[in-house]
Amino acid sequence: MDRLRLSAVVQAQVVALLLGGVLWAQALKKPNTFKLEALTREGEDALRIQYEIPFDGMVELRLLGRQDSVVYFFQWPSPQGKRERRLPEAKKLPPGNYRYRITYKGNDYTGQVTL
Repeated sequence: MDRLRLSAVVQAQVVALLLGGVLWAQALKKPNTFKLEALTREGEDALRIQYEIPFDGMVELRLLGRQDSVVYFFQWPSPQGKRERRLPEAKKLPPGNYRYRITYKGNDYTGQVTL
């Protein structure tokens, strides 16, 4: 059976193309993480959240009261990048400390905030 023989130049070009593709794919790979920059009360009417996400997706915010009960829930679709959003109906929440759980792409991000 005859083998296909490529010149050394063509072989080098094929290897360079394959390695270039691998390196390019690695450069495009972004971590799929949510980065919370701020969660604050805006006046008496709403909360304001500032965050950054690498891909478009649904974001869910849960504020947890005592005994881990959900006292506030809001979800919204968000495009990628740094974003800021007003979250309505915060006037129902008394000032105080709250734990939060933010869900993005199936991952939960937790912490505590004073509002």
